[in-house]
Amino acid sequence: MPRNWIPTPLGKVVSLQRGFDLAKEARIPGPFRILSAGKSGETHNEAKAKGPGFAIGRATNLGKPQWSDEDFWPLNTTLFATDFHGNDPRWLFYWFENADLTGFDSGSVQPMLNRNYIASISINLPPIEEQTAIATMLRSLDDKISTNIRIINATDSLVDVLYSRVIKTPTEQSFAEVAQVFGGSTPSTKNDAFWDGDINWATPTDITALDGPWIGDTSRKITKAGLASMSSSLHPENSILMTSRATIGAIALASGPIATNQGFIVVEAPDELTPWLFAQMKARKHEFEAWANGATFMELSRGNFKKLPFIGCSDDDLQAFNDAAWPLLKRAQAAQKENQVLARTRDELLPLLMSGRITVGEAEEAADVAGTAASES
Repeated sequence: MPRNWIPTPLGKVVSLQRGFDLAKEARIPGPFRILSAGKSGETHNEAKAKGPGFAIGRATNLGKPQWSDEDFWPLNTTLFATDFHGNDPRWLFYWFENADLTGFDSGSVQPMLNRNYIASISINLPPIEEQTAIATMLRSLDDKISTNIRIINATDSLVDVLYSRVIKTPTEQSFAEVAQVFGGSTPSTKNDAFWDGDINWATPTDITALDGPWIGDTSRKITKAGLASMSSSLHPENSILMTSRATIGAIALASGPIATNQGFIVVEAPDELTPWLFAQMKARKHEFEAWANGATFMELSRGNFKKLPFIGCSDDDLQAFNDAAWPLLKRAQAAQKENQVLARTRDELLPLLMSGRITVGEAEEAADVAGTAASES
């Protein structure tokens, strides 16, 4: 620990208060964010806490913070900061993000984070100038990630709009007649030789967790032996992956070769049809859901999907759509790849900065190197 960092009880660094009840039926969309124990995009027409500030999970995601630059409503599943005692609010946000408070819960049935339990935790407190420098450095990475997410969402939405404006032409062809349609499978989980390789292997959770239309890295990877043991194959870049079980119709394009489990329908199409099919499958999500069936969980079978009609358009319209859509999708892909590098860099620097093991200057140098690598990827 740096010599000028002072061990201080958390309760003397920040004051926390339990959030406020707000029933779902009482929530009126408005200008103020609702901060919960998890991610929430909800808003309300009234605020209970002054921003900038944060709330931390009290009932789930214990101690993990959600930030708001503006006034907000902290739900009763959170504790929110009411007084920062002269400290940098954003630095404290990062302290909570880096801390593990799961051992400070109370309650036998439903674990709850008790503010009185954590008030006595000793934290190593830097001078305010250093707090602000650390917070500014980490926030610069967060801001870049947020900017990229806005770019990704905008480009993805533009592709949807472009598709909606094209005059559609019914065809007598099915999906199976214009593209190759595959399923997925899972290597034996009892064989360690099949797992922790370098081949991406997607599950539906990998798709639903995406911040964009492309899937690159997956949470689990398989080996060449694992792939060889599967009844399905490795799919090339630009393949369209659609979840077909439980969550039906979540869609992504493959950034590189990828295998999937059995919860997918995978479409490999000619380059000139890929953007059109991708946009069409997104637009027909509710239709796919209507075709699903099953006793245990709803599933759209590969057989039913293959028989569904392909919707076309004129050759000129298809060319115009491709000319506009492909650059947008590729821009989103570049932003997603950059965010992967930025997020990894941020997550590596966070504990080092919050413990004082590296200086802000050293972290900035590392971030610059990562930024160069991200722009070249």
